[in-house]
Amino acid sequence: MRGIIILPCVLLALLTPASAAPLAAWQERPTAKTPPAKAADKEPAAKEADAPPPAAPTEKSLLAAFSTSFKPSDGSARVEAINVLGDSSRSLPDGGAGKAVARALARGLLDEELEVRAASIAQLGWGRHVDTAIEQLGDGLSDLLKQLDRRLTRPDEESRTYVGRATRIVGDASAALANYRDDRSVELLVVQLRSLDKNSTGGNNLSTRVLGPMSAAVLSLGTQDAVEAAVRQTQTYVGAGGAQQAPAKILHAELSKFAVAFGQAPPEYSENVSVAWNQWWEKVGDRLPKSLGRLKLPPASPPAEPMKGMRDRKDDGTAPRQ
Repeated sequence: MRGIIILPCVLLALLTPASAAPLAAWQERPTAKTPPAKAADKEPAAKEADAPPPAAPTEKSLLAAFSTSFKPSDGSARVEAINVLGDSSRSLPDGGAGKAVARALARGLLDEELEVRAASIAQLGWGRHVDTAIEQLGDGLSDLLKQLDRRLTRPDEESRTYVGRATRIVGDASAALANYRDDRSVELLVVQLRSLDKNSTGGNNLSTRVLGPMSAAVLSLGTQDAVEAAVRQTQTYVGAGGAQQAPAKILHAELSKFAVAFGQAPPEYSENVSVAWNQWWEKVGDRLPKSLGRLKLPPASPPAEPMKGMRDRKDDGTAPRQ
């Protein structure tokens, strides 16, 4: 009987409020939760949301950055500086067509490093201040031809490599200049085309190297002065044999392309090809436009033919480039 009486007592003791409180407290204990963020913790996010967007670059800021990064002692830095300025300026309200931007980009056209020259030519090839681009590209092309002429007969490896690489840039500069369809471009390209002389037996094959891209650029402008200059240039390479055969054939090929596009059959190649082209010119010359006038707005796209620029492969300067 005592055991029966004790058991209910124990149960009653367990069920008293004092004993049940810990159990209830344990049952009602909340699960672990991340404490609520304090106001101070929310401030950075709020500040980020309220922060104004970064200011769009201005011509002044881009030119200032270019001036700092265009380092005379580092060719690769100069290439990057030109490309950053050129690419970033496309987002300006005027599309990078300001005179100051064009003049800054032109700083690489006379650079001792060919990669820098190539970068400048590519950036100036379209969408830039018309007067500045034409003038500077003309100067750059003229200097390139002078540098080539000086090195063509030098036997050292450095000169041979320079010649091979610079030949490609002459084509790029010619195409970039012709992309500005303006009478001044015609004049500058015609002057350089006429300056090309016969190949010499001493190894100066400048005409073979650059005649193709230069005559193509001149002919692409399509005026009477441009086409006549290319036709008259055939007289420079009279005599199909020897050192003049290569440039004679190159010029004949470019003139033939133009003639077909113009809808007039070209003459056949022969030893008298210069006479044949002059006769062709007398028949069709008057049908061509006399001039292009002065360009008011820059070209909105790069030249039709992609620029070759610099390539990684070695070029010893022996193979002619067309």
